[in-house]
Amino acid sequence: MNNLGLKLFFILYLSLSTLFAKDVTQNIEYVGNPHATLFQTKEATYSRNVWDLQVYENLLFIGAGNSANEGPSKNSGNLNLYVYNPKTNVFNSEAIIYDDQIDIFKVLQNQLFIPGHDATGSWEWGNIYLRSANQKWQMYRNLPHALHIYDLTLHENKLFAGVGLNEGAAVGVSSDLGKSWKITPLGESRVYSFLHLGNELFALKKFKTTSQPYFSVAQYQKDGSFMPRFDISIYDMFPDTKFDIKYSRATRIISFEDKAVYLGAYKYNSHQTKPFGLYVASLSKNKFNAKRIELKDGYTPRDIIKREDTLYILASKKSGESVNIQVLACGIHDVTNLNVLFSFNYNSFARSFELLDGSFYFGIGSDVDEGDVWKMEDIKKETGNILRYRWEKI
Repeated sequence: MNNLGLKLFFILYLSLSTLFAKDVTQNIEYVGNPHATLFQTKEATYSRNVWDLQVYENLLFIGAGNSANEGPSKNSGNLNLYVYNPKTNVFNSEAIIYDDQIDIFKVLQNQLFIPGHDATGSWEWGNIYLRSANQKWQMYRNLPHALHIYDLTLHENKLFAGVGLNEGAAVGVSSDLGKSWKITPLGESRVYSFLHLGNELFALKKFKTTSQPYFSVAQYQKDGSFMPRFDISIYDMFPDTKFDIKYSRATRIISFEDKAVYLGAYKYNSHQTKPFGLYVASLSKNKFNAKRIELKDGYTPRDIIKREDTLYILASKKSGESVNIQVLACGIHDVTNLNVLFSFNYNSFARSFELLDGSFYFGIGSDVDEGDVWKMEDIKKETGNILRYRWEKI
């Protein structure tokens, strides 16, 4: 079958899967809960939240911890970095991470990085971790006054870090892959993420509903500066959305060609987020255009991954005493045409997911309310569980 035939077959498969989406609850496997020994009490269970899963060199890397200053299990570092090998079915602790939370992993130039979300040491420096070829981790503790490093990206052969300083938002720029840094302040708030659209790079801060002069987005310039984009407001970034009073962030950003797909999420409990929508953005003559991608039946998007020309979306919805978890798919050239591949029921939602060797892996999470109003019953005992579904690849 030629490439055109394969694409037509895949489109037909996705269309049929929407009509006959499988309930695979009986086929979900429990793989393990690697952070259960580190976080053993009921309250500490919250720190088992699987904030991110990342496939790298045929292994599954697992994020956990909690950097919040309030609520359950606060400031819970240092952390063991657990890695799952599906060939041996073993979790290994590959390194100690001297931060309170492993929030995201970043694969840049085929190298695996961890931004130091909230260093457990002095606030004089922020941490960045880089995995070397011999499975050892190098910690660069050299980003000045970086209380939090939320994101990392590469652009024009430079490494960029999204930073929260005591004084506000900033971007760290490194020309030697993290060995030294130049800091560019960006006013109030913090830089939570980066967005690539075509050849352009944008630094994203928190978004808020305000009539006061404030910019949430800054665009990188050829002279090395960042230009505020006052024309890209919360309503441009997250169109067709009704907001509550919380601040919003763009998370789980996947960029490809001249587009990007991302989640809109409310910021809560210091550094955590609760998603409220799925969006796609593009840039035309430097004008930012975004569109909301609706999920059916009130499902909440949780995570996004990309494999070749296909995007996979993780979503969930409370259903009685359990949660229905969906995996949806679409082609990168028609991202609004989402199709449900399969679904299953579980006692809590999947916060993150990955696809490795034909199997989907799910990292289970739980949410609590803001600050000191949280309830113990909201911390699900399944938090931190790694689940697997052996998906039949086309």
